[in-house]
Amino acid sequence: MATGRHRDRRSDGPWLERVVLSLPIGEWSTLRLVLSLLWVAIMTGLSTSFVYDELVLNHRGQVVTALVTRTNYDQRGPTFNAELQSRFPGVRVLVENIHQHPHTGDLVALQVDPRKPTRVRDPESWHWHPFDITPIVLAPAAAIVAWAHLNRAVRNSRSASG
Repeated sequence: MATGRHRDRRSDGPWLERVVLSLPIGEWSTLRLVLSLLWVAIMTGLSTSFVYDELVLNHRGQVVTALVTRTNYDQRGPTFNAELQSRFPGVRVLVENIHQHPHTGDLVALQVDPRKPTRVRDPESWHWHPFDITPIVLAPAAAIVAWAHLNRAVRNSRSASG
């Protein structure tokens, strides 16, 4: 047989591990890899929270009237504070990702979760932001990278001890 044509399958690992470790990320230091995977895990958790809020509001959200108590349009993310009326009198909320720009004292329509009235959104705003979903999509890729590195480390430790 030609040299290099057939390799010992036990030493070079499964095909998916070989593919992942052949990518530039396969050469990262352990600390850099762990920090990157931790960042992806944290961002995935945050993204899942945002997506969950949107799904809940889509499923059981109710439109109610609110009185605008304060506006903040000077910063990069305009917001306003409002006090819910009718069904949830006195509940104060912060509304972010807004489309409408009311003035203090105006009555506005807001979509509210009846089980958690502080979960609100502007019904006219864009509901999904691509950044909310991107980390959720990256999580399986990060899990595969972690698996490949862990699998190689375990195999190397077994071959070194055996």
